[in-house]
Amino acid sequence: MRKFITKFLLIFSVNLLANTENLNPQEQSKENSIINSIIKNDENINEENISKEKEEIVDIISKTTKINEDDEEAKNIINIIADKAVRDETNLINQDNNLGFIVFEIKDLNQKISILKSNLDANSSKNEIENINKEKNVLLNKIPSVITNQTIKKEELFKYIKQKNKVKNNLKKYSNNKQSFNYINNLLQFEQMNLWDEFFSTFLKLEQIFLNGANKNELKTTIQKNLLNIQLLNFQEIKQNIENLKIKDSDLEILKKSLSDLENTKFTYEEILKFLLDNTNLLATNFIFTSLNLGSLISYINDISPFKSSAINLGKILPIIMIMIALFSIRKFLANIIYMFFTLFSKNKSNEGETKTQVINIIKKPMGILLIGYGVDICLSIFYYPNPVPLIFANFFDVVYIILYAWLFTEIINGYGVILISKLATKGSRKEVLNLIVKFLYIVVIIIAILMILSSIGLNVSAIIASLGIGGLAIALATKDIIANLFASIMVLFDNSFSQGDSVVIGSVEGVVVETGLRKTTIRTSDNALVFVPNSKIIDNNIKNWSRRKVGRHMKMYLGLKYSTTPKQIVEFIKDVKTMLLEHPGIAKPNENSSKSRHLYKQKIVSIDDFAGYKSNLYVVLDEFADSSINIMVYCYSKSIAYADFLEVKQDVMLKIAQILDKHGLEFAFPSQSLYVEQMPK
Repeated sequence: MRKFITKFLLIFSVNLLANTENLNPQEQSKENSIINSIIKNDENINEENISKEKEEIVDIISKTTKINEDDEEAKNIINIIADKAVRDETNLINQDNNLGFIVFEIKDLNQKISILKSNLDANSSKNEIENINKEKNVLLNKIPSVITNQTIKKEELFKYIKQKNKVKNNLKKYSNNKQSFNYINNLLQFEQMNLWDEFFSTFLKLEQIFLNGANKNELKTTIQKNLLNIQLLNFQEIKQNIENLKIKDSDLEILKKSLSDLENTKFTYEEILKFLLDNTNLLATNFIFTSLNLGSLISYINDISPFKSSAINLGKILPIIMIMIALFSIRKFLANIIYMFFTLFSKNKSNEGETKTQVINIIKKPMGILLIGYGVDICLSIFYYPNPVPLIFANFFDVVYIILYAWLFTEIINGYGVILISKLATKGSRKEVLNLIVKFLYIVVIIIAILMILSSIGLNVSAIIASLGIGGLAIALATKDIIANLFASIMVLFDNSFSQGDSVVIGSVEGVVVETGLRKTTIRTSDNALVFVPNSKIIDNNIKNWSRRKVGRHMKMYLGLKYSTTPKQIVEFIKDVKTMLLEHPGIAKPNENSSKSRHLYKQKIVSIDDFAGYKSNLYVVLDEFADSSINIMVYCYSKSIAYADFLEVKQDVMLKIAQILDKHGLEFAFPSQSLYVEQMPK
């Protein structure tokens, strides 16, 4: 017989009475007296009597079932059952919290569903089945909380043993005629009891696991083994024998009902164990709870506490307070650890203190809230100990953890981005590349978090993803602008038309590039307005980048001299202005070019001066004879491309031109009109 059935039979000792037949009269008399003393209900039982009575039960079961001396697990289970039997706390358990009652209710609901499915009125049956399934889910969710409340009544225990022994003897009695009503009826009862043994042995084992701190793998292994044992039970041969029986219709109906009840019982037990198996992640005790052996700590504190645990449970209150304080206190420490991990291989030490403070402040908040959430989870494990945390809380925290971890990861990405940006800033690298990568990682984390949440609440993520293929066309049409902007952002990034901080003109928008995102580029205009330009519009417009130049901001002006100025004065004026510009420290000289540029390898392909942005042309020439003035054009470039420096240089050049004008005694012309009167009126 399979392992757990054997263990349960060791505990409940189906062969107890049968094996006593093989004992000598003296031993049999001794054991019968022990059984009678166990069944006798003594209201004044103390711990010493309980211990003695427990030892007697263990001794009888061990002798009659001949357990292996090395089988510590079987001995442990026997001790648990014996302890439950002698203490008999069934009167302390509410019927709603009784495992047997809940299982019976679920079995009854499954029977109703089976009847409704055979109903011809499909619509009404469907609604009723949905309502019954809701009731069943409520009962299933109650099961984890009653695993540690299992009780065994002495009278019922020995009544069950006698009943099973009677059935077993009947099977032997009618074994000569296996096609008879009596044999099959007893066989059905025996299979029902075996099924019951297999099922409830699982819960006896689970109870012990929960009391010791439920480990996920141990839970899963225990449930899987017993579930497999139940699934392997096959009643097809019994069913075939019933169909071939030639007996009274009333007897045949009894057997069919018994078989139907047996199959319903098997289905119910499988359903309950599958439910527990699917929720092992939620049923498992918190890792810190089991690692720190908080169950023993709770028991120890309650043992030395002056208060009764039923009134003031210090064993639970004190650990809850200490854990919440400890977890809240270490949030900054963990943020420092994460920062140290990021900067472990960093060689850049500039602005380290400022960057560190910024990164820690970014990480500290989500880290603190995550630790508080984790603390509440641990405290719930302590509060409900030895029972598992109700599944409603376990499911809730499953979703909360996903959200908090997603938030923490996005902030870690953000913090790591700050570190990299501080390094890139010193190297002059493109920060918008990192900015775009950070935003992309944000989206990846959020998508993964959403899929995990959907999976956590029971939705089939694979089916959802598969359905996207069916609705792909509709989604593509609805999101075509988003997709266009996404690809445009990639094109803008690789095209390298501008970078963050560049002064640009895009269409009718002029300003400084703040950042390039996945959908839009943000520009701060000169009047301090923030303009958001879709990336798809950028690639369709001309882009003027004022920042992509190394030397040379254009300066062009016209100087209008009076027509009374002589040619000699004009030549001397032009010469002095040109000399002033060549000697001016803020004006680019013709010999200042790209000869030292790192792009010289391209000089045979493109103009390096134009490619790198070197402009140093300088002209001072007589340009035209205008209506009211002789115009001299001044054409040059400032060395600095910064707008403020350019304005200062331009102002200084204009003042020096005014000084040269004054030196030569010249004057600026201004628009004027001459009126010629041919004849005066008489």
